[in-house]
Amino acid sequence: MTKASGLASRFTRADAPAKQRLVWAGYGEPGVGKTRFALGAPGPLVIQSCNRGLEGVVERFQKEKDIYVKEYEWAPAPGAILEQQAAIDLRDQFIADFEFAIGAARTIIWDLESEVWDIFKYAEFGFSEQGVPKDWDALKARIRRLINMAKATDINFGMLQGMRNEWVPSINKKTGAKGITQSGRRIRAGMDEIEGLVHINLYHERVKVPGEPSKFQFEVGKARGPASEDVQDQTFEGLDFKDFAMLVFSDSKESDWV
Repeated sequence: MTKASGLASRFTRADAPAKQRLVWAGYGEPGVGKTRFALGAPGPLVIQSCNRGLEGVVERFQKEKDIYVKEYEWAPAPGAILEQQAAIDLRDQFIADFEFAIGAARTIIWDLESEVWDIFKYAEFGFSEQGVPKDWDALKARIRRLINMAKATDINFGMLQGMRNEWVPSINKKTGAKGITQSGRRIRAGMDEIEGLVHINLYHERVKVPGEPSKFQFEVGKARGPASEDVQDQTFEGLDFKDFAMLVFSDSKESDWV
């Protein structure tokens, strides 16, 4: 009798084939091709949008595939304590729409996840002053649950993230008072666990060359998939969703991604 005997009665043996889909996060400054790349994913495609950033981009794709959009308006007034209920209602609607889309769409996109995070955060905590204890684990669990729901299916799922200024601890040289200050760096916005939860991370940027049109490119960070070792830590210029997916899944063909 081997040591492995009896394991099947308690555990599931890993033998599932790789799911041919992308679960990714694309981050970068505005206008660097995050949405353009995401819209190249196969339809039916659902976009849960929080920033009305589709105009001028979606038009070229909506003729080729079915694209469905839901806008979630969120612009709370500073210190508006009574608006927490509005955030709760918006969050719950977002969740209900996402759960419905999972059963009907082939691709779901959050544009931007960093703004989805803001809605969920305000719904969880409302307007509260610094130093007030917050249950961050409960907040993150809500979003992890949705991401895991998508990962349990065969759909493509993309979360687009903006950038923010980095704040770091500081000490006043004259008074010794502790505080925070901007480091001068820009870092990805949104929930800090997204990088570890997705299968692929893409950093998008626009390269400007004097006298030539700007070029869109992205750098691949962490990557999972049959050919992930071939794409990880590589930079690709002008590559769309379909072509990149075929690099990750080297045995797939173009018709698999339209």
